[in-house]
Amino acid sequence: MPGSAGLNKGGTASVGSMSCASAGNCAAGGSYTDDSSHAQAFVVSEQNYRWGKAIEVPGSAALNKGGLAGTASVSCASAGPCAASGSYSDASLRTQAFVVDERTGR
Repeated sequence: MPGSAGLNKGGTASVGSMSCASAGNCAAGGSYTDDSSHAQAFVVSEQNYRWGKAIEVPGSAALNKGGLAGTASVSCASAGPCAASGSYSDASLRTQAFVVDERTGR
């Protein structure tokens, strides 16, 4: 995935879920390890057979104080808008859930 090498400083990354609204229009999410060996959540989308750059789930790093986050599910009802869900661990090491959605390619 474009951009995943720049995120994956810890050397372990995986795709947890992928969804395609139509051929060439997909989204994926999963986890990677940062330079502190913490698991972080990422998402990436494909439009017209071109993958965008993998990005950390916006806002997730600030929530992920326990260092264990990942995107578990991605769903795309049509080309463009998608949603993803996953979890992170808070400062008390409790697992918390998150949901994000894509709007106008972001």
